Amino acid sequence: MQPIGEMLERTARSYPDNEAIVFENSAWTYQELNEAVNRLSDGLTDLGVRRGDRVMVQLVNGPEIIMAHFAIIKAGAIAVPLNVMYVAHEIQYIGNDTSAGTVILDSSFLKQFEAVRPNLSAVQRVIVNGRDVPRSVHRFEDLTAGATPRRAKHAPSEVSLDDVVSIIYTSGTTGRPKGATQTHRSIQSNVAALCRLNRFDSGDRLLCALPLFNNFALNVVMMSAFYTGAALIVTDRFEAGKVLSHITQHRVTYFAGTPTMFVYLLQAYDPARHDVSSLRVVNSGGAHCPATLIREVETTFDVDHMDGYGQTEGCGFTTINPLQGIRKPESVGLPLANIEVKIVDDHDRELPADAVGEIVEKGDVFSVHGYWQRPEINREVYQNGWFHSGDLGYLDADGYLYVVDRKQDLIITGGANIYPVEIEEVLYTHPAVALAAVIGIPDDVKGELAKAYIVLKKDMTATEKDIIDFVRGKIAKFKAPRRVEFIDTLPQGPTGKILKRELRASVLKKS
Repeated sequence: MQPIGEMLERTARSYPDNEAIVFENSAWTYQELNEAVNRLSDGLTDLGVRRGDRVMVQLVNGPEIIMAHFAIIKAGAIAVPLNVMYVAHEIQYIGNDTSAGTVILDSSFLKQFEAVRPNLSAVQRVIVNGRDVPRSVHRFEDLTAGATPRRAKHAPSEVSLDDVVSIIYTSGTTGRPKGATQTHRSIQSNVAALCRLNRFDSGDRLLCALPLFNNFALNVVMMSAFYTGAALIVTDRFEAGKVLSHITQHRVTYFAGTPTMFVYLLQAYDPARHDVSSLRVVNSGGAHCPATLIREVETTFDVDHMDGYGQTEGCGFTTINPLQGIRKPESVGLPLANIEVKIVDDHDRELPADAVGEIVEKGDVFSVHGYWQRPEINREVYQNGWFHSGDLGYLDADGYLYVVDRKQDLIITGGANIYPVEIEEVLYTHPAVALAAVIGIPDDVKGELAKAYIVLKKDMTATEKDIIDFVRGKIAKFKAPRRVEFIDTLPQGPTGKILKRELRASVLKKS
């Protein structure tokens, strides 16, 4: 295993003329990408960026965010990707939490950043990509210009595989966002295992429509392409019609996305306009993917659809259904190589097969550093070397993992446990349901009741009674939702993940 910077050097030597990035109407070969990364890395070092320094990055999808990510790592610094939807106080929080000394951002975010810069005492350098860049900051374009070094001349002579290379902040569903650290070892352990499972090689063409500040895009898609010498096709954002057009035009062989993305792709697909015959395999993650949706994707697109489970803390998937061998669509598959998974009770005792408890994991995909500067949380979450996910699930006798739900999503009605995912699985089998989310709402008698939020398919209708009766006919009646609300859209994050916390917040606001 090599440091990530050396990984890109190796791929550029092996496949110098292969397309590395295709974006809009332009393409970069691996040799061109590596040279641009080296120039930028040298530029960062000349500005004073040193080993271990934190560099915040707020760039939209495109070649610049990819170049910046690798250049920071080659300079020995730590990349801190920022969600492009973050507002001023979120940037201020992360900037101070990491003591970032450098910021790289698109010009469209400069005004917002300048508003909080006085509160970021550690920031010394601001690098801006785009037009009309003021003289008070450094131009991204200037740092990538100039002579072409063979490799980053200021790269550290000694790099530990356990050095932190990126800090990606969680969504903060259980309090303030936490910075999940990732290392050379943890990232490449995950990427190497996934590439073997998906059988990636230099002839593959991977489509990235996920935001590149996100772990799913950075490690599952981008790093997989660059690890194998495959082409990375990048879109500026997810738009179902655009994704299908890119698959057609660029002969894409792989796509990864959230279940919501696959719902939209199915709705937009037109076999008269879209040729998806090049697709070989797709992965879903970020949320549970209903078995009915997996089967519909496989049937419609004639592709192998592997659902998986993972988290930012594990640099991507930690379990996934195998491309070869037994696949169980209701499960999220088997652990990747060098990852152990077990189920424990509230006292951290291991449970037998088919017993529901907390999913805990360990392996090289988890950084030895845990969360950035969170020793008290690390002691709680990383117990005896095991990462405690906060997710509920069970392992069957064959070792396949089934995710039941998040601990905080569990609904307790009159003392009985109800798992929203189980209800959602049933809802997705209803012919009129496009999207569904179930949460618990307060009830004076039962404590909580299950409420379903549903987006109907185009030109389809259903009533609250239709939905409740349908669910009661499929699972125990006490599990069926007592309330159903039909809405036009569900709140979603930048990757298309349904944000149940916003649904819960809207309930509290109304009460």
